[in-house]
Amino acid sequence: MIRVTWLGVVLVVATSLVHAAPNSSQRVRAFARLPDWTGLWETAISKELTTPGGRSSTPGTLKLVGHPPYNPEWELKYQAALDNPAVKAAVTETLKGCGRDAPAYVKSFPNIMDAPMVFQVVVTPEETLFVMDHGEVRHIYTDHRAHPAGDDLWPTPLGDSVGHWAGQTLVIDTVARTPGPISMFSPAAELSDQAHFTERVRLIDANTLEDQLTIEDPMRLAHPWTVILRFTRVLDLTRFIPYECEADRNPIENGKLTIAPP
Repeated sequence: MIRVTWLGVVLVVATSLVHAAPNSSQRVRAFARLPDWTGLWETAISKELTTPGGRSSTPGTLKLVGHPPYNPEWELKYQAALDNPAVKAAVTETLKGCGRDAPAYVKSFPNIMDAPMVFQVVVTPEETLFVMDHGEVRHIYTDHRAHPAGDDLWPTPLGDSVGHWAGQTLVIDTVARTPGPISMFSPAAELSDQAHFTERVRLIDANTLEDQLTIEDPMRLAHPWTVILRFTRVLDLTRFIPYECEADRNPIENGKLTIAPP
């Protein structure tokens, strides 16, 4: 009886908050309880590439390029893909992170959280948004809604995300992500459309945001796979600048990436 009562209170509060006026005292109090993640953030590989030479100096910066804990069936397929010359060529000769000829999965989750990106986080009581400089926007609904049911839920590159706050930590639940590669730098590592992602995002110091990402895939993984992504506050930009992909003028011709003059 007590559980039902408390559930009713939570639902009433959530419903009233959704319909509360933007400047209502109730919504102001809800904002006051949220962490301050304002400003710009960049992924680990983005920070490493912003050097005079444009090259990473830290091996292993990319976390999703590691060896997924596949079940025996998919481990064989993964190893076969690694030994496939066409797969290797996709990385060494045809890889594009944006623009024309770039593979669709470069704009998918979780790749966008581990690729060279700068992003902004918008935190409100009803939802949190991750706005990426390449144009992708992740909507994390925190108004107690559930994932769509039945035919209303279908795979998309970013999946469907709902979340809740556990103190100052945002817990994100993502499902219905389009099957396929999870990292632009490791096209052989794929997940099925049954993959389930759980994130715990928190501020670990004034300039570091941490994302503990756990991936479960009953079709392909032998056990859950957890990686830690860390994002650094950008201090040398004064505003959010959408990324204009210069690779648009570098087409892939005859199976190889060409470099066109500016």
